[in-house]
Amino acid sequence: MAPVRAFAALARTLSRDRRLSWGAVGVLAYLLGLPDGSWITERILAERRREGCMSVVASLRELEERGYLRRVVSRDPVTRQYSTVCEVFDRPYESTAPTGEMQKVRLVAA
Repeated sequence: MAPVRAFAALARTLSRDRRLSWGAVGVLAYLLGLPDGSWITERILAERRREGCMSVVASLRELEERGYLRRVVSRDPVTRQYSTVCEVFDRPYESTAPTGEMQKVRLVAA
């Protein structure tokens, strides 16, 4: 029987990036610890800790501005509904996202 992983490894660059607020680092650490393809909303993130929803939204926006999070919006051709998948990285990307490991989280607007 394989051991259950009860931890997540984070790149040192994440904790040393002084451009990020502590709130943004915490939200990113939480998102990186989720399984690939997890479904979560800003409201659920806020309820998991003592942060307000607006604080979580600001942290997500900060992560996006700094290149740690990328939102990919797509439209289903049949239902014509939009969905957003967020790609979360442990290092910021410049103009194009890295091709290596990334975490995809389905972030649904609350």
